[in-house]
Amino acid sequence: MSDLPGSDRTPFVKICGVRSETDLTVCAACDVDAVGLVLAPGSPRELTPAEAIALFAGMPSSLEAIGLFVDPGMELLEVWPGEWIQLHGEETPERVTSIAAETGHRIVKAIPFDPDACRMWDDHPDVEILLVDGPRGGSGEPFDHGRLAEVLPELETPVVIAGGLDPDTVADVVRDHRPFGVDVSSGVESTRGVKDHDRIRAFVAAARGRGD
Repeated sequence: MSDLPGSDRTPFVKICGVRSETDLTVCAACDVDAVGLVLAPGSPRELTPAEAIALFAGMPSSLEAIGLFVDPGMELLEVWPGEWIQLHGEETPERVTSIAAETGHRIVKAIPFDPDACRMWDDHPDVEILLVDGPRGGSGEPFDHGRLAEVLPELETPVVIAGGLDPDTVADVVRDHRPFGVDVSSGVESTRGVKDHDRIRAFVAAARGRGD
């Protein structure tokens, strides 16, 4: 796990759906580990490939960039210059194997919480991080973390918890479940798709138990 982003800190913190250089600057200043750049049509946080590549080019060195895709074609995956991708669609295990082999990207697989799906993807050799979300990714809808807690001891893949987290709830999730990491998008926004920088700072402080 030592070569995973943020593995020298507890927990790994990812801010998803960043869309500006100012967002990146704020994330870097408060020790965020990774940011998600959304290349998914129809998302309020969608970036065009050109916009994502431009943001990637100006990425602070302390941040890991993760490109987020929903059932993408190979041609779109191949233009992403980053090392990591997050697959948030209906990809089959065979499709993920093919993507890893053909693009060389390292893979975060995002899934709506389901115990059987957690176990299945935990067994996939190309999935390095498992992101467990609410029923609709990016919507801010929570899921039953208590049910996830029943499955967590079985899983060997590092688990990132998403779905309904915000500055007021993340500390309890970290304390109660000790995941590898936490992920947030709508919970640190002022309006849909617009990041609130004070909420980003508060989220990271709460996740890391700093209270600043």
